[in-house]
Amino acid sequence: MPQDNLAFVRELFREYADITVPLHGAVVADDKADGSSVTRADRDASAHVLKRLNAYTPGYGVISEEERDSYLPEAQWQWAVDPLDGTAAFARGLPVWGLGMGLLHGPEPVAGYLHFPLVNQTFAFENNIALLNGSPVPPSPAHLAPDTLNVMITAIHEYVDVRRIHGYRVHNLGSVCYHLMMLAAGRCDAIITGPCFLWDLAPALPFTRALGHVERYLDGSTFEVEPLLEPSYGFPIRQPMFIGPADVVERLLRSLR
Repeated sequence: MPQDNLAFVRELFREYADITVPLHGAVVADDKADGSSVTRADRDASAHVLKRLNAYTPGYGVISEEERDSYLPEAQWQWAVDPLDGTAAFARGLPVWGLGMGLLHGPEPVAGYLHFPLVNQTFAFENNIALLNGSPVPPSPAHLAPDTLNVMITAIHEYVDVRRIHGYRVHNLGSVCYHLMMLAAGRCDAIITGPCFLWDLAPALPFTRALGHVERYLDGSTFEVEPLLEPSYGFPIRQPMFIGPADVVERLLRSLR
């Protein structure tokens, strides 16, 4: 594995913004078979990112949300790519959306790179160092006002009643990857996501796991990445997942079961 992907990633992120920003809020989203949405920007970004990754790491596999067939699915090293996380927000001209790329060695996410052009935030995790816009991610504040505690949620209303979450504000900014980065940056206290896919999680898990955060399904069982490496790369069970500090996750699970 290359020990420093940052120079390549910075260049790729600039190219990504050149492709996507001119289309922001100017394209119509179509429905996919799984009920999610897709735009021309998703497809154009996916094709470009796949081409660049194949040239940069030709022996690595690439699993991308918008590609029908994965590239080298049996390779030891795999990129998991969400070319445009937050498509619905992107299509409606909202600001939180971006590119997430996770690098896995076998079933283990070991590096992550995410770029959110309109909010001007770039995250990178490699060699056990987490960066935000090129600088180390600052530690979470030691003390937080109770009114600022918050949980970020995505697509969970079918599974739980969010009115039962007490002691936390509830936010949805439209991007699972961005929610996870806010958790990694100490700007939210936990995230809850409905059933999702490898590319939604792999870019961010190196950040959250380095902080000691846990991943639990609603029934309390532990999340594992390996089942998501099998097509269709989605959750093996249809229930939401909680990520955050163990005590916060346990408190949320008790309130929502």
